[in-house]
Amino acid sequence: MPTQEQLNNGFRIGDWEVLPARRVMRRGDEEIAPEPKVWGVLMSLALRGGDVVTRDELVDEVWEGRATGDEPINRCISQLRKHLGDTRPYRYIKPVTGSGYLLQETVTLLESDNDAIKRKEWRPRRQLWPIILFVAVIAVAASLILNPLSSPDGPIRSIVVLPFENASGDPKDQYLTSGFRDELVSTLQRIRDFSVKTGRDPYPDRSPEDIGRTFGVDSVLRGYVQRSGDELKVSYEVTRSSNGEVIAASGITDSVQRVFDVQERLAGQVRDHLFGSSKRHLVSASRPSNFDAYDSYLQGTYAFERRTGRNLEDAIELFERTIELDSRFGPAYLQLATATALMPAYLGADVISSNQRAVEIVEQGIVVDDSIEAAAGAVFGFVYHSQKDWAKSELAYQQATNAEVVDANAFNWYSRMLASVGRLDAALEQALEALELDRDNAVINSRVAMSYFWLGDAHNAGRFFERSRRLGAEGTTHLLGYSLFLASQGEIDDARAVGKVAATEAGLSQESIDAVLQGIEDPELAGPALEAVNMTVATGQLTPQIEVVARTMLGDLDGAMEVTRLLLHPGEAFEMDLLWIPQFLPLRQRPEFLDLMRQLGVAEYWDLHGCRFEDASVICPSS
Repeated sequence: MPTQEQLNNGFRIGDWEVLPARRVMRRGDEEIAPEPKVWGVLMSLALRGGDVVTRDELVDEVWEGRATGDEPINRCISQLRKHLGDTRPYRYIKPVTGSGYLLQETVTLLESDNDAIKRKEWRPRRQLWPIILFVAVIAVAASLILNPLSSPDGPIRSIVVLPFENASGDPKDQYLTSGFRDELVSTLQRIRDFSVKTGRDPYPDRSPEDIGRTFGVDSVLRGYVQRSGDELKVSYEVTRSSNGEVIAASGITDSVQRVFDVQERLAGQVRDHLFGSSKRHLVSASRPSNFDAYDSYLQGTYAFERRTGRNLEDAIELFERTIELDSRFGPAYLQLATATALMPAYLGADVISSNQRAVEIVEQGIVVDDSIEAAAGAVFGFVYHSQKDWAKSELAYQQATNAEVVDANAFNWYSRMLASVGRLDAALEQALEALELDRDNAVINSRVAMSYFWLGDAHNAGRFFERSRRLGAEGTTHLLGYSLFLASQGEIDDARAVGKVAATEAGLSQESIDAVLQGIEDPELAGPALEAVNMTVATGQLTPQIEVVARTMLGDLDGAMEVTRLLLHPGEAFEMDLLWIPQFLPLRQRPEFLDLMRQLGVAEYWDLHGCRFEDASVICPSS
C-alpha cells in the first residue's frame, strides 16, 4: 500500500491525476477541486491501495472521530463518484456490503525514485538552496544597491504573503512555518500606503502572474523553512507579478532555538529590500522570553487555525502552557482568550462562564503586555455581541479594526455583529475588508457570500459560496445559508443535498429531514412536516437554528417567533444574522418582530445611528 508521503507527491487512478499539493483532480484540461470531506474520503480510499476502508475508519480519518451518521458519508461517496464520472457498474468505488468501500482502480504514483531524483535536479531551490541562494542574494542585492526596485512597471504598492513551505517534508515541523508569514504580515502592515494580503495556500504550481491576478497585488512573496535537527534554514523571494521578475531574495541560517529572532530578522530584510533600510525597526511589540514558550505558542496557533472542537481543545492547552512558560507574552493571552470565547460554539461550553473567562484572560494579558490592547478589542467585541450590548460591541470592534496591525478575524466578527442588527450594507463592507487581508480564508469567503445573499446579489453570492466550498467552509450557519441560496436559484437537488448535511450535523433524523424538505417543496405536505419537527423538538434532538429555519420555511410563523424569542436568553440560541436572509421576510413583517428587536436592544442601537426599520428592512443614513 502507498504511504501518505508517497500519495502527497501525486498519484493516478484510472483516467484521473490526483494532486494533493493543490487538492485537485485533473483529467486532460479538466480540473476539479472536491470539497474537504469528499477529498478526505478520496485520500482514505487511495491510502488502502485496493483494500476496504470501513465506515468507522472514514469517521476517524475524515470526520476526526466525531459521531457521524450514514448520510454525510453517503453524500461524500456520491459526490466523489460524480466527480470521477463513476456510474453503475462502478469502475472506481465499489461498495462492500456491511463493511465499507474500496478503490477498484490501481493507485499509481506519479513519480518513481528516479523521477524524484530528476525532479530534485531541476528544482534545486529547496534541496541545494544554500548555493543557489548565495548566488541569488548577491545578484539581487547588487541590483538593489545600484538601482533599488527600478522597473518600468513602477514601485511596489501591494504584496501577498503566501504560507512558507515546509522544505524538510516532516509534518511535525509544519507548525514552524506559520510564524514567518505572520511576522512578515505584521511588519509590512505598518508601512504606510502599502497593501498586504495573505494566502492560505502556497500555490506551488501557479505563476506569480496568476497569483497576482487572483489577489489583486503587484508582488508575491514565497518562503521556505527547513529544519534539520537544531538547525533552521529560512529563505524567501519576492517576485513582481506583472512579469515574474525576482526583486528581492535572501535567507538566514540559525538555531531553531532562536526562531523568533530569525523571524524578526527576516521580516526586517524583506522590509529593507522593498523600501530601503530604516532606523526604525518594525518588529513585533511582544516576544517570548524562551524558545519553549514560543514553540508552544506556534503549535497552539497552528492548531487554532485548523479549527475543530478537538483542535480548539489542543490550542487552549498549548496557549495555557505558553503562559506558564512565559507569563509576560501578551499574544498568548490574546489567542487563549479568543479560543475560550469560541468554546460555546465548538465545544458546547456555557456562554456566560466562557465570556467571563475570556475577558479575565485578555485583561490579564493587557496588564503584562499593553501592546495587545488594541487587538484585544476583537475579544471584547465578541463578548459584548454575545451579551447583546451592540454599542459597546461596535466600539470594541472599531478599536480592533483601526489598530496599527489588524487581524482579518476582527473585520469578520464585526461584519457578523452588523448583520445581526440588520445593517447589511455595512456588514458587506467589513466582510470585504476581511477578504482583502485573508483571501483564502473559508470562513471569510462564506461571510462575504452570505452578505451578498442578504442584499440580493445572486451573482456574487454564488461566486463566493462556491469559493468558500472549495476552501472547506463548514458549520450549520454556512450550510443553511448555502442551501437556502441554492433553493432561491432553483437548484433544488443541490439545495436538498446541502440542507441534509446541515440538518444531519444538527441532529435531525433522516425521516424528519425528508418530511421537512417535502413540506417546503409542496405546501400541501407542510402539516406532516411540522408534525415531524414537533416530534423531533420533543425528543430534544433539534437545535434552535434548524428549528427556526424549518418553521419559517414551512409557514409556521407563530412557532418561528417562539424560537426567535430564545434570543432573549444569555448568548445566542442561534446566530442572529439568519433573521435577515431573504426567506425570513415573512417573519420580519410580523408586528412581534419589531417588539423583539426592542427587547434585544437592537432598536436602541438603530436609534443611536439614526437608522429606521421600514418594510421589514433596516435603513441607515449613508456614512
